[in-house]
Parts: sequence; C-alpha cells; structure tokens
Amino acid sequence: MKGKTESQHKGEITVVVIALLAFVVGLVGHLAGASYANSDSFGYLAAPVPLITGIIALVAYKVAQKADK
Repeated sequence: MKGKTESQHKGEITVVVIALLAFVVGLVGHLAGASYANSDSFGYLAAPVPLITGIIALVAYKVAQKADK
C-alpha cells in the first residue's frame, strides 16, 4: 500500500475545508430561500447560492487536481 505524500495530505485537508465552506453557503442559501416569502432581502442572499457553490466546487476540484500531481 502506497503512503500519501505531504502534498496529497495538505490537498485533502484543503478540500475538506472547502467542502465545509460549501456546506455553510448552501445552508445559508437554504435558510434564506425558506425565508423568501417573509422578506425580499433574504432572496438577495439566496439567489447567487448555486453560482457560489459551483465556483467553490471548481476551486476544490482544481486544488485536489494540483495536490494529486
């Protein structure tokens, strides 16, 4: 069994932190979307959540790809 390199270990930790960030963004977007009927200001928070989550996923992919080399 092959051990992980230092770069792979740091990459995994970075991707986990990015995944937690994506979770928090999704949670805030979900709560803001659920509250959309009560206030329009929450809608402004919920609208860009899919774009932000997609950008976070792209960054995580690039970090993981760089760490794997």
